[in-house]
Amino acid sequence: MDSNSSKNNSKKSPYEILGVKEGASFEDIQNARDIKVNEAGEDMILKAKIESSFDQLLMESLKARQSGNVSYEAASASKKEKQINQLTKNNFPLLSKIKNFNKNSKNLSQYSLPKIETPSFDNLSIKISFGLLFLILLFLSPDSNNRLLLSLSTLVLTYTQIKSGKRFIGSLGWSVTFLSIGLIFGGLLETNSFIDEISNNSLSIQKIQSIPAMVILWLGVIFL
Repeated sequence: MDSNSSKNNSKKSPYEILGVKEGASFEDIQNARDIKVNEAGEDMILKAKIESSFDQLLMESLKARQSGNVSYEAASASKKEKQINQLTKNNFPLLSKIKNFNKNSKNLSQYSLPKIETPSFDNLSIKISFGLLFLILLFLSPDSNNRLLLSLSTLVLTYTQIKSGKRFIGSLGWSVTFLSIGLIFGGLLETNSFIDEISNNSLSIQKIQSIPAMVILWLGVIFL
């Protein structure tokens, strides 16, 4: 290739030298560069112009991406993706919801859920609250439930003693002892004339007999 050709090429733009259109993709520009280099043969000046044109177009492409401008191919691909997503949303709403659910799951997995600690029965205020609850149930429930409530209170006392390190037999023995003492006190109250007057007005004699046992059992739960 003669020097006149090299001079003519010097007046051309980088796009004309490589033989590509404005907005061509990087692959097209690179392929055109390779073809033009092979065609240049031994003309080192022309090869240098081809390489210089390739570098200029490469820099222009980089600046366009940094400024937010995209090529026609990229814009078309983005538009096509939006159309596909819209079509999926309209014709396959369930599939769209599944995709959104997967995205939300990934976002939620980045955050750990707060740990919820259950209240410990070793807390004194909780023991007192449960004791008052059982006592209220004793007053409000029918007389047929008195034995059930006393049995549950006995089991609670046994549990708290086992948890504190005592053996099962010993814990059960102490619980039964507390229950027996309470029932004995309840039997003694039955002979009191003032208690008889109360039982005739509001409380049955069975409840009056059960109250001391309930109180003693829960005192054991609280303080033992």
